[in-house]
Amino acid sequence: MEWKLNHSAGPRGYLVEKEEFETIKITMPVEGVAKLTLNRPDKLNAFNSAMIGEIRAAMWRLNYDDSVRVIVLTGEGRGFSAGRDVKELQGERGMPLPQYRAYVRANHDMLDDLESIEKPVIAAINGVCAGGGIELAASCDFRFASKQATFLLPEIFIGVIPASGACSRMIQMIGIENVKDLVMTGRTVDADEIRSMGFVRRVVEHDQLESEAFAFAKLLMKGAPQAVGIGKHVTNTCQNVDTETGRVFERLAQSSLVGTTDSTEGVRSFLEKRPPNFTGR
Repeated sequence: MEWKLNHSAGPRGYLVEKEEFETIKITMPVEGVAKLTLNRPDKLNAFNSAMIGEIRAAMWRLNYDDSVRVIVLTGEGRGFSAGRDVKELQGERGMPLPQYRAYVRANHDMLDDLESIEKPVIAAINGVCAGGGIELAASCDFRFASKQATFLLPEIFIGVIPASGACSRMIQMIGIENVKDLVMTGRTVDADEIRSMGFVRRVVEHDQLESEAFAFAKLLMKGAPQAVGIGKHVTNTCQNVDTETGRVFERLAQSSLVGTTDSTEGVRSFLEKRPPNFTGR
């Protein structure tokens, strides 16, 4: 990727920024944590077809950038994401059903990109997280929430249901009764309540959200990059298969890692009682 140096950096040192997108921003500290910011603050970062395409393009590029080890996803302004842009879906006469189904497929592909990339993705939920915004967060590996964040699935109030993972993904995260609560009441819950359900890993002061997410990202960068990525991939896969099939996946994954340069370095550093020097190879 062609990154542009930005020398007006914050406390983490020089930042690298790519100024190409209209609905998102990518900012990458040199330490290897890329920050992907949803950038439609006037719409509470509701995603339209343009944002869906740009997130997919960004994830593709971040996937192939070896300098990126962890991705932090957050929102500009007072919202994380209000979900889909309903106005775009409706237009003057509503979107024809075949086009709507194509739109939803693209939406699902975007969420699958976040779940499938073999790099950890942390959602830093800074504010309103509604509808598809919750489903976006659910596609990430870890979720940190500001104390100011609120969560709701309001789809029942427009006569539909959440259909991009709130039911299918979240049932494994927070259990069937909690999912029914959110889906069937449409009520707003605060960060502490949704953490008690098991959806959010940590609730922090608003001004500490980014620093807490980045601190956790550094923990995720201590291991060998391929092992971290394969660990994510195998764990995601195992939740949808029987135990014996999961063990087969584990054995195959382990056999693909044991011959890597990083595995050799890890064993050597352990025996020599020194920190490993992983290269991602």
